[in-house]
Amino acid sequence: RADFLTFWRFLDFDLRANMLKWFMIDILISIAFYAILGFVGIFLFKRIEFTKNFLNNRNIIIFLSIFYLIVGVFLSKLDGSKNLVFDIGYAFGNYFSCFVGAVIATFLAMRFKFSFKNELFYYSLSGSIIFGTVLTIIFQ
Repeated sequence: RADFLTFWRFLDFDLRANMLKWFMIDILISIAFYAILGFVGIFLFKRIEFTKNFLNNRNIIIFLSIFYLIVGVFLSKLDGSKNLVFDIGYAFGNYFSCFVGAVIATFLAMRFKFSFKNELFYYSLSGSIIFGTVLTIIFQ
């Protein structure tokens, strides 16, 4: 941590501002990507009879969320991380982007109304988690 703080203090202010700007752009692109995956989830899971009955349950969404957090911890290890705090932050950061993308997809699919109890939110979050996990594992 001391090495990072020393490195961060000696950077030029403009360079630090540019780095933060690119990190924010990366987060926004990630949220938009997960929103697209949420739309795919809504489109697909609403039309498949098995997923209509299966993914409409709150417990399944909780299990998928825990699965995504655990996979996020393991994926951060592929980047060469040896710090558990970084691993947990990496997992929660990915889940945050996934959750916000699902909320945006649901908000747009419901025509600017939103409810956590609506089945479209469950389909959207399931699509974001399932397809996001597959694509993250493929492109990691």
